[in-house]
Amino acid sequence: MGLQPRTAAFIGVGVAATACLGYMLYFDYQRRNNPVLKKKIKKEKKKAEKEVKKAQEKVKLNTIQIIESVIEAASEETLPSTPEEKEKYFMQQVALGEGLCNKGEAFYNDAVLPFYLALRVYPAPMELIMIYQKTVPEPVFQMIINAMALDQQKRQNQFYESFPPKETNTKLAELPAGTNEEGKPVVRRGLVVNRDIAADEIIYVEKPIVSGLFPGLEGSHCNLCLKRLNDVKIECPDCDVVAFCSDECLNHAKEEYHQYICPQNKKEKNVDALEFHEALKKNNTKYPSMIARFLSAMVVEELNKSKEQQKVGEASFGAWDHVDRFRYLEISENEETAAEIEMLKKVLGPKVQGINEFLSKEIYLMLKGKLLFNAYAIPTNSEDIEVEESKEHARKLDNSEAKHIGAALYKISTYIGQSEDGPNVKIEFENDAISVRALREIKEDEELVAAYSLPVSKK
Repeated sequence: MGLQPRTAAFIGVGVAATACLGYMLYFDYQRRNNPVLKKKIKKEKKKAEKEVKKAQEKVKLNTIQIIESVIEAASEETLPSTPEEKEKYFMQQVALGEGLCNKGEAFYNDAVLPFYLALRVYPAPMELIMIYQKTVPEPVFQMIINAMALDQQKRQNQFYESFPPKETNTKLAELPAGTNEEGKPVVRRGLVVNRDIAADEIIYVEKPIVSGLFPGLEGSHCNLCLKRLNDVKIECPDCDVVAFCSDECLNHAKEEYHQYICPQNKKEKNVDALEFHEALKKNNTKYPSMIARFLSAMVVEELNKSKEQQKVGEASFGAWDHVDRFRYLEISENEETAAEIEMLKKVLGPKVQGINEFLSKEIYLMLKGKLLFNAYAIPTNSEDIEVEESKEHARKLDNSEAKHIGAALYKISTYIGQSEDGPNVKIEFENDAISVRALREIKEDEELVAAYSLPVSKK
């Protein structure tokens, strides 16, 4: 009697499954015990992994090449200078990017450049990035972010290539700063000399980014350069709160900051500005005023920069680029700092566009922390000056008997290291200008260190 078709099919499947299982067992045995087969399998596995890695590297290389080509193309683009031109340019670039994306994935790479250029003229870049994240295809968005990161890295390299200027006989170097919790080495930026320096040689002279008098000395010292006023005293034409040593200092101060914080009590009073100055005098604090000056000068600097046509790749570093890189003392908000922020917003808000949005609690505390950690106390040789020392920390030099008239923050001198036992430079002042003098011979690439106080323990 012949087999039924269904029975034959089942037998056939069973035989095949048995054969397959047998082969799997045989192969597994050979894989574990046959050295020739083991070597062959290992070789094929390595080859497959190599091919995968090669494919991944190719994709990564292509992406990097696209990003670099975007930055290179952007560097040739001259950005508009006026708000009206920027708005028009922004709309054109966004429309171009969206049009390319709508054509499909084949045009995604081409869409990166216009979206990136639109980002460079938008007044609130982080806000636009958040919009891009929701509206731009993911591959395009990732390349925009990577282009920003690469551009920022190049900009940072340009900063340290151009600062400090070579004529100051110094440079910033990466110096060892111990190890982290994982035992990995930590580095810090320190100021070293770029050539051998002779003993008693003046290495460089520097004016501050911003300086400030003790409030009790306003009117007896120049509000800008801190020079003592003797025979020549030039008052602000609009207020009697501050005075200057020359028309040059008056005009400089008015252009940079005083136009924004002047109490104007010789005519129509600016009540908020007058209360601000009176509060500083009552509390004997200078840092809120220095922050107001810095922010005002930064706005003026940015306004002047915006009037000039500039290419995307051109390096232009302002006061914020310097201060942003300084170390700072972390401080917490309290009633005093909250009141200072509120006063600054009242004084600057009506006159400085966008300052209320920019001056967050975090920004203010960071700026104050940078002054507390980095500002130098300005000494005076005048014996007849009677002034109450401020509770705000500033770097006091080794001469503890010296009287101080205020404080100042510097681009280069901020990076001078601290050493009580073995300083190799002496810091000297003429009003608010610093001269750095060698105490001994200093060899090329040796760090500059001076004796000054820190707001925290040296450790």
